[in-house]
Amino acid sequence: MRIYALLVIEMCLAVAAQLVLRHGAKMLSDHELGFSIVLEPFRNPYIFSGLALHGVSFFLYVFILSRLRLNLVYPVSTGATIVMISVLSVFLLSEPMNAIQAVGILTIIVGIGLVFIPA
Repeated sequence: MRIYALLVIEMCLAVAAQLVLRHGAKMLSDHELGFSIVLEPFRNPYIFSGLALHGVSFFLYVFILSRLRLNLVYPVSTGATIVMISVLSVFLLSEPMNAIQAVGILTIIVGIGLVFIPA
């Protein structure tokens, strides 16, 4: 049961990473793409934080994969992360979501449930 708690933590870290990266990326909206982007994590604490959160999430995910089946972990982790990012970006970042997108999110939730149905 502890491994499933770690999976939830890993997903939350991945979601947090995306949210802080988005916040940091908003600060770059007037910058051109160039080599300076490589230095941005050292200038922008949000991008640095997102990078660090992704790093921790990655190593936790590797540990989880050593204990659970990939064909369950990947669709659940990816789907749940998409759902959480979509919902939280609406509430925390004031990003819009239309009805079609909401149906897509609900479809992902149904798909996650279907992964757990025994064969």
